[in-house]
This record gives sequence, structure tokens and C-alpha cells, in this order.
Amino acid sequence: METSRSLTPIINEEEFLPLVQEKCQNFMAILSVHQDETMSVNKLYYFTLLQEAERLEGFLDDHGARSNKRWFGFAELVACVRNFAMAGFHLYHVLDRYSDYLAGESTQLSREFQDSAYKTLERFSAVFNRFYQTLVEEAASQGVSIFTKPMATGQWDLKVTPQLPYTLTDGEDTLEEDERLISIAQSYRKAVRAFRESRLDRKVKAASLGEIIPSRLNETLFAEFETRLHSIQSEYDTYIKGGKVWKHDERANRLRGLTAIPMHLFDFLRWLAHFYERHESDNRKSQLKERIASIAPDEELLNIILNFGLRFSGKYLGEGVKVAERILTSFVKPISYELPIPKPQGFHARPATYVSLVVQEHGTDVFMLVNGEKYDCRSVLDLLQAGGAVADHSLNTVVFEGDRRALDDLKILAENNYCEDRDIPQELSYLRILRNL
Repeated sequence: METSRSLTPIINEEEFLPLVQEKCQNFMAILSVHQDETMSVNKLYYFTLLQEAERLEGFLDDHGARSNKRWFGFAELVACVRNFAMAGFHLYHVLDRYSDYLAGESTQLSREFQDSAYKTLERFSAVFNRFYQTLVEEAASQGVSIFTKPMATGQWDLKVTPQLPYTLTDGEDTLEEDERLISIAQSYRKAVRAFRESRLDRKVKAASLGEIIPSRLNETLFAEFETRLHSIQSEYDTYIKGGKVWKHDERANRLRGLTAIPMHLFDFLRWLAHFYERHESDNRKSQLKERIASIAPDEELLNIILNFGLRFSGKYLGEGVKVAERILTSFVKPISYELPIPKPQGFHARPATYVSLVVQEHGTDVFMLVNGEKYDCRSVLDLLQAGGAVADHSLNTVVFEGDRRALDDLKILAENNYCEDRDIPQELSYLRILRNL
């Protein structure tokens, strides 16, 4: 290691000083606009700040600034700004594209989200202003003078980017589009199931971020969900966008929007978690850590992560899974299976719950037919009512009607007596997870 370092040219700290002074001016000028509390910025501003932060951070890293006691603090502060710029960029991207994602809908959820998003970005502006003041102080302590030059800020005031008119003609209608849409809807349901299995759909209670990061929430977890949703969006854009389904099926377009919004929110969360883990957590015991914590306080980050980012990710995934299930149901070609009832007690709470969980796993409508009546197999209450009708008519079998995939699993469940006296079969292992949610 020492041999390798000895081959690297060394620049002394005084020679490095004028280089930093030159390289940081644009970055500091862009960051300085937050001194004006009335200043309004947009996605382009965040993109510009992100570019300058990456350029300066790369310059500092190339020169080993974070391995140098004198320049470590300045380099860390620049990296912190980059983290917030990345998170803010993803949030502004959602706001900029919102009407495209969800066709300009105005619902309570959309109004609540957009209002909360803009309030979050106002908090970011205050954080950036504090980072600017701290960077000026840190630079001055190392002999760097900041010459804040006036910036042309008009381009940063445009809130939503105007769109060109839609003029593409319809693509060819293919059976592959239908199959792809089914695949996308199934993948979406699996992503939501993973989200719920992680118990992220439930209110997370914590007094500080240290209680939940990284033990329960962390950069890796958020990145995994972002990657899942990005794969779904990529499949849609490759095989659906531009075709007839894209032009005529509102559900498909809505599912695309309800994929993109939580995807970017998970990216937003990932960068905030990265910031905390890297710069503010108890793993970083230092005076600098305390300074950074005063700029972006723990309680403020906790509120943004839990009550904004995670909360709205869950809400949009909840809306999306409803659309995915409507899509799956619309493509179902119903078949029917006659299956035996559970022995010895019929459809009481436990077998009814397992039937309901199987149907919920597949996301399509399945009904139990008893003496001419239809009972919704998603509902345990409906199944208990059906169980009463089965007992009243002394039936030994009932008919299930719905999608083949769900019915095949119900057949396996029935062959194992609805797990009344047997373990859950391997083919239905997902029931072990679902019953504990």
C-alpha cells in the first residue's frame, strides 16, 4: 500500500488551495441562491446543482481530499449537498411529470402529495442555506475566498416543463402486448407484496433515525424497491409504450404512472438514508458529524423519511395494486373446479382464511358457488357465510369459479384438506408469509 502511494504525485496543501478556490466558485454561487428566502427553484435547478456538486466532489476525491485532515471537512460537506440535491431532483421529477403520470387527475391523494412535496422542498431550501453558510465558514478557515457572482435565475422559476402535443399514430396491436401487460401487472403485485412483507405499509414508530436506520430502513432496502419498480417500468416502456394498449387502455397508462411515482420516491428515500448512514449516524463520531446534524437535524429527516417519503410510497403502491388486479381480472378466462369441503368442520375461520389468502395472492376474482349463490373468495366473511350454506345443504363439494392459476392452487389446498390437519404444502409456501402479515 505504501509503495503504491509513493508512486502517486503529491501536491502540498498550499498548492492545492488556489485549485479549490477556482473549482468551487460555480458550485457555491448556485448553492447561494437559497439565501433569498423568496427564491423559487425547480427540477432544472436541482439538476444544475447536482452536476456542480458531482463535478466538485469528483475533483476533491481525485486529489484525495477526504484522506486529508485539512480538507476532509470541506469535501464531506460538498458530498452532503450532493445527497440532498439527488433526493430533491427525484422529488421534483415526480412533481414535474405528475400530470403525465396520472393524466392530470385531481384527487385528495394527489393534492395531499403535491402539497407535502412542496413543503418538503421548502425544508430542503433551508437545509441548503445552512450548508452554504457552513461551507463558507469552512472554506474561509482553510484560506478559500468565495466570490458569489450574480446568477441568472429565471430558468429556475418554471415549475412544470411544457409538453409537445401527442402526434404519434397507433402502433400495431399484438397478442404480445396483452401477455406483457399481464406480466407487468403480476410483477407489480409481487413488488407490493414484498413491500408489505417488509412491513413498510404499516406506520413506523421511532423517536430517532438511529432506532430504525440501518436496522429496519436503509439505503440497500430502498434501492431494492427502486430496482424492482424500475424493471417494471422498463418492461412497460419497451413492450407497451407506443402500441394500441398504450393509446387506448387507461388502466395500463395509470399503472405506468403508479410505478414511476413510488420508484422515484424510493430513490428519494435512498439518498436520504445514504446521507444519514454516511454522514450523520453514530458510526461517524466526530465534531463534523455534530455540525452536519445541526444543519439537517435528525428529527427533521425522520419526519421527511417516515411521514412523507415512506407514507406516500405506500399510498401510491396501494393505488397501483388495485389497478394491477383490475387488469389481471379483465384478462381472466373463467373456468370452474369442483372441490371437496374441509374435513371435519367445513369452511370455518382457518380454511376460509387460507382460501382468501390464495385468491389474494393471485389478484383475480374467484367465486364459490353454493346452491345458485356466488360468494367472493377474497372475503373471509363471504366464505364463512358460504360455509353456513354448505352446512345447511349438507354438501360435500363446492364449485370454485375463476382464473386457472388461482384455482390450481385452491385444488392443491383442497388436496391437503385446507391445512386442517396437515402442514402448508411447499407449492403454497407463500401462505406462511401472508398469514403473518
